[in-house]
Amino acid sequence: MDTQTINLETKILPLIGYSLRKVGKYFIGACPWCGGRDRFTVKHTPQGDRWHCRGCGDGRYHNAIDFIMRRDDCDFKTALQILKQDAPIVPLPRLNPPEAEPTKPPSPDWQASAWRVVGSASDRLFSDDGQAGRDYLTSRGLHRGTWYAWHLGLANVFDVTVQRSRPAIVIPWITKADEEITAVKYRFIDDDLPMGARYQYLGGSVPLIFGTQSILSTDTTLLLVEGDLNAISIAQCRPRGVSVVSFGAESGKEIPQARAAILRNLARNYKHVVIWCDDPNRSKQYQDALARNCLKLHSPIKDGEKLDANKLLRVGDLFAVIRDAMKTVSLGF
Repeated sequence: MDTQTINLETKILPLIGYSLRKVGKYFIGACPWCGGRDRFTVKHTPQGDRWHCRGCGDGRYHNAIDFIMRRDDCDFKTALQILKQDAPIVPLPRLNPPEAEPTKPPSPDWQASAWRVVGSASDRLFSDDGQAGRDYLTSRGLHRGTWYAWHLGLANVFDVTVQRSRPAIVIPWITKADEEITAVKYRFIDDDLPMGARYQYLGGSVPLIFGTQSILSTDTTLLLVEGDLNAISIAQCRPRGVSVVSFGAESGKEIPQARAAILRNLARNYKHVVIWCDDPNRSKQYQDALARNCLKLHSPIKDGEKLDANKLLRVGDLFAVIRDAMKTVSLGF
């Protein structure tokens, strides 16, 4: 291949060694060299991928060969050989991404206000006015004890997509041992409204990890699942020794660096890790973020319908699925 073809066909994102977030037509993140956050940009052009850093760069976009020359501190000929892969050159170590700045939890004032929202919603769920919420949770196969354990509630919430109030189950995202509340999620229960949102968050929420309040120090397996209702469903019938946490439902999006860092630190405490996402590529994204081998599960499809954890709970098959997964884990998968 000639130089023009190499620059045209080489994708720069895999050369960086860590993820950038997609913003419109651009990919933006920390610079591999100066470490400045949100300074480094990659874009796709008809002539191939181009990159630049507005902190340590020269104000111009550069091509893939330029990237290798700077990344591996080599000359043009060596960079060309590396990309052509026609020379026995041992690749130099990939660049390490700068450490993500820790995400700050919401302020104490916000948390106090959020706890009031959660308390009021919980009171309503168990009041005479909460029948719609109780019916919804029962229809999802969730027991009354589960409602208490996860501080679930019911509230009328203004849906900005349809500009009116709707009934919603209130799901607080609480850290281990009820130390902090980081987010409040509203799951709308009038699913017959086609143009409305499925859910939204209380303003100021920081939804990174759901379910850590249920973790026990004796647990040996971490199960990471897509969707907080799926996590609650699994927790209701999980075998002993399994911690269940969720990242919510964000298929297709880049994994936030702060979330990836939290999960890596969490996963170090477990002998085994299981990831359950509907999309196999999403499961691989999280496995890569954890930087370890994981058992990957996917929702089965029956009669053309995808059966996630909550649907499996409703038909009585969830415990068997989790039990079989734990058997696979014990055999070393």
